[in-house]
Amino acid sequence: MTDSRPAEPDKRKAIKQMASGAFDFATTYLPGAGLIKRLDFDALRALYGGAEDDDSAPKYEDMHGRTFFRPPGALAEKEFLETCSRCKKCVEACPEQVITPAQSHMGAPLDTPILMPNIGPCTLCGDCMDICPTGALKPTPVGEVRIGIAVVEPRTCLGYLGEACTACHDACPLEPNAIAFEGKQPKVDSRICTGCGLCVKACPTEQPSIVVLPRPKRS
Repeated sequence: MTDSRPAEPDKRKAIKQMASGAFDFATTYLPGAGLIKRLDFDALRALYGGAEDDDSAPKYEDMHGRTFFRPPGALAEKEFLETCSRCKKCVEACPEQVITPAQSHMGAPLDTPILMPNIGPCTLCGDCMDICPTGALKPTPVGEVRIGIAVVEPRTCLGYLGEACTACHDACPLEPNAIAFEGKQPKVDSRICTGCGLCVKACPTEQPSIVVLPRPKRS
C-alpha cells in the first residue's frame, strides 16, 4: 500500500530512526492523561465546547465519541466494533510496537487495538492497515489519516517563551508540514495534522509542550 507511506525515502528513514526506540520510550514516558492536566483549558474550550463560566475541564471526545485513539485507518467506532475481530494482527505487525490491545481501564472495549500517541508515536508506516483481515483498519493515504490532533501548551512551549525551537516542526513527517510558525510560536494546522505523536516525542521541554488529543467534531 505505497500511497499510505511518506513519499520521500530519506524523510521516511528519518522518522523511522526517530521512533526506533518507541517501545522503551513507552515504558517510561508520561501518559497523555498527565499531560492533558497541564493544558490551557481556556484555549481548548474553543475546540471542545463548554460554557464560558464552566470551570470544569472540557470533555475530550472525538467525532465518534471516543476518548481514546485507534490505529490509522480505523472506521467510525460503531462500524469498527462490528468489523474488528480482535485478532491482534495489527498489534503484531506494528514495527514500533505502539499498538496495544485495550485493557479494562483504558476506556475502549477489551482487546480492541488502541494507540497512545502521547506515549509512543506512530510512524504512519501503514503496516497495520495492510495486515487487517476484516477492513476495520481501512487502507488510507497518509494525508487522510486522522488519529487525533496535536495541541500546543503555550505556557511551557519554548517558542511561546521567546526561545528558538523547531523540534515539533522538524519531527512532522507530513508534506505540507502540519506545524507552521507565527514568529517563534508553533501553530498546528488541524486540516493537515494526523495526530501521529512524533512531535510529542521530539518536544525538548521536561514535560512535552505539545500533546495529541481526540479530534473534536466540527461544529
